[in-house]
Amino acid sequence: MNAKTTKTTTQLSATSVSKALRDGHPVTLKDTGSLYLKVLGKNKGTWIYRGRLAGTTKIVEVTCGTAPETSLSAARQQRDKVRLLLKDGVNPNEKKKAKQIEEKAQTESDARTFGVVADEYFRMRGDMSRKGLQSEQGRVKNHMASIKDVPVARIERLAHLKPVIDKLVQREEFEQARRVAGLIGRIMNFSVDMGYIKFSPADHLVRLIPRQARGTQRHHAALVTVETASSLFQRVWSYCESGRSSPFLTAALKLSCYMPLRNGNVIEAQWEQIDFEKGQWLFQETKNGHAYTVPLTRQIRAILDHLKSYRYNKWCFPSGSKVGHVSNGGMSKLLRIAGVAREEHSLHGFRSTFETLALEFGLPKALCERLLFHVAGGSVEQAYNRATYEYALSLALQWWNDTVDALRMGAAVPDLPKPLLERYR
Repeated sequence: MNAKTTKTTTQLSATSVSKALRDGHPVTLKDTGSLYLKVLGKNKGTWIYRGRLAGTTKIVEVTCGTAPETSLSAARQQRDKVRLLLKDGVNPNEKKKAKQIEEKAQTESDARTFGVVADEYFRMRGDMSRKGLQSEQGRVKNHMASIKDVPVARIERLAHLKPVIDKLVQREEFEQARRVAGLIGRIMNFSVDMGYIKFSPADHLVRLIPRQARGTQRHHAALVTVETASSLFQRVWSYCESGRSSPFLTAALKLSCYMPLRNGNVIEAQWEQIDFEKGQWLFQETKNGHAYTVPLTRQIRAILDHLKSYRYNKWCFPSGSKVGHVSNGGMSKLLRIAGVAREEHSLHGFRSTFETLALEFGLPKALCERLLFHVAGGSVEQAYNRATYEYALSLALQWWNDTVDALRMGAAVPDLPKPLLERYR
């Protein structure tokens, strides 16, 4: 306290306090019991109590309120409370500071929701491909909306996580349930690693998914015999050539028959990825993070040449949607309109059709896997085997395109090229 600005009185009154605040002159007025009014300006002051902390020689100054908001009687009551705390060895300032730290920590914890931590986790996953990252983010958006706004520190296994898995199990989406359980586990473990929570409530979450009997696992619907594939291709071409749908959608659907790629890779294709002179189509970003080059067969080149006349932006298959290109949903709808039922065949099923028939007719497994954009072999094999199979892939894909045409026209399936058989058998 500044002795020069302190007026010593035996006891303050409500009147003297009011007058001092109206005058507004900087002054410290002393009340009984070591309570002071520090006038800071017109109608602006602070009540302060000065007392000794029990067991020490330390004098502690504690704020007992602001004036005129806190009256003289209220300030005295607060002083008495503070005096008792100091007598018990409790420093109110430290207690207040600890409470502020606790409240700040709680506020930060409440703001750290599952959705926020998931975004942080994805930013950390620089090892993921763009397609893989989009798939994982899609699972958070589509299957974890109920926990997205829940703070990770408050997430409980039974109250929050089990309903997410149960919902998928009830729809018999067992594979999706396993993937969602795995992703939740990784995000919650990341929370532990970052110190946001002490333990994860998502450990062994996959145990909530009922085990399926052998042979009951659900797969993407696919037509995989010569007869059913023939009917499939006939229906697709019959509709696509009817002129009833967008040339971009019909071209993409035909290419799904000719190219056994993941549909997402096809619909996101851009013209700059296609080199017509070299006869190559580059897919830089794929699900497994590897880049692949697909040779342009006669059929694929013809479709792309036809699309050139409609070209108006960077996308090979543009649309008016927000993403700018045709969607999986649009292509699935086209497949249904063409007369192919959902339980018969799916977009992903074109990959199964290709591999099943290709293996049946003798195409080497390594080439099938490469055309499917699969990573074959273990980590050692992947490290040493850098073969691109460029020549073999051009022969294999041309054979498959000729096979699709033969099946849709009711002709015999062509033999595998002799150079291919001689080199890879």
